[in-house]
Amino acid sequence: MIVRSLFLGVALTLTLGVSGGAGAELQTTEVPAFDRLQATWSHISDYSLTIDSHEVLGNDSAENEMHFAFRRPDRARLDIVKGYRSGGTIVWNGGDRVTAYRRPFSFFKLHASVWDKNLTSLRGNGILNPNVNDILACFAAHHELLRQREGPPVDGKATDEIELPYRDVSCPDDPPVDPGTVTLDVIDIDRASGMPVMRKRYAGDEIVERWELTGFTVNTGLADRDLS
Repeated sequence: MIVRSLFLGVALTLTLGVSGGAGAELQTTEVPAFDRLQATWSHISDYSLTIDSHEVLGNDSAENEMHFAFRRPDRARLDIVKGYRSGGTIVWNGGDRVTAYRRPFSFFKLHASVWDKNLTSLRGNGILNPNVNDILACFAAHHELLRQREGPPVDGKATDEIELPYRDVSCPDDPPVDPGTVTLDVIDIDRASGMPVMRKRYAGDEIVERWELTGFTVNTGLADRDLS
C-alpha cells in the first residue's frame, strides 16, 4: 500500500501552511509538525521500510542499508542488506532477547541479548532503535523541549523538522555511547504524507548518526512468517 495514497486524507485534513524562509519557525496557528506525525502514526499497526544509515564513532565510520519490519506491539525483523554486518537477520519477539542468523544459513541461530555487541551497529544501535513508536514516545515525553521548523528538502520533498535537544534527556533505547555525547535528535517529516524521511543525531555540530528512511509500506498485515 502506498503511503501517499493511504494518508492523503490525513495530509489534507492536517495541512501545514509554513510561512517564511528555510528554517522559519512554525507559527502557533498551524498544526505542529510533531502533532501531525503522532496523528499519522496512530493509524499504523505494522510497517516496513529501508534505512540507509551513516554512523561515526571517533575516527571510525560505517554505512549500512537495512530493511526493517515491525508489527505492534512487539514483533520486528531487521535485515542488514549492505555494509557493516551485512547478511545478518535479527528477529525480536518482545523482551530483551533476540534471535539472529546469517542468510541463507537460517538453521544456525544465535540467541542473545538485544544489545549484544555482535548484533548492534558501530555506535551500538540494534533492532529496537528503528522502532518509530518508541522514538515518538520519547519525543512526546519531552514535548516542552521540542523545536519545530521548516526543514530541508529531502529527495526533492518539502519537509518539516522536529528537534529534541539532549539537555538532561535520554531515550530508553539509546545505546551506551550516546549519553553525554549526543546533543540533538532531529526528525524530518514529509509535509505531504506526514511520514518521517530522515533522522539525524548530533554531537555538537557533527552528525554522528544519519538515517535516510525510504520505501515505507504500512498496514499490510505482516504475518508471523514475515517477521521470523
